Order: sequence, then structure tokens, then C-alpha cells
Amino acid sequence: MSCLICAGQAESVECSSGWEERSCSHCGCYRMSQALILQMMEEGQIFDSSKMRAWLTRQRSLVAVPSIEFSHAILMR
Repeated sequence: MSCLICAGQAESVECSSGWEERSCSHCGCYRMSQALILQMMEEGQIFDSSKMRAWLTRQRSLVAVPSIEFSHAILMR
């Protein structure tokens, strides 16, 4: 499985419907909405990996596993 942020090797983690969860050695553990994944694929968009990793690090001070939704992703492309 690949990381949804950096496209590196990642482990898929079981989570609730409508979400994908990954554990990446570079990006850490995070959830991403499936709707966001589909939209980004349709638009050919990718994340700025370094910006998203920094955002994830900040979010982990608030929650163990950050959830990435469209409103967060638009800032990190």
C-alpha cells in the first residue's frame, strides 16, 4: 500500500467507513476522507509533502490520529 501524502510505502489501517487510514514511516499515522482522495485523483492534485507533514505534526498535539478533510487539504496542495 502507498502513502496518500508522499506515495512512499505505508501500511493500511482499518478504520470507519468513508475514510482511509495509513501508517507511513515518513508521514506517520493519519486518516483521509475517501471523498478527498477521489477529488484529488480526478483533478490530478498532489500534496506538498513537507507542508502536510508539518500540519500533521501540529495536529498530533491535539489528537493521536489526525483526519485530513478537504478544508485542510486545499491549504497543503
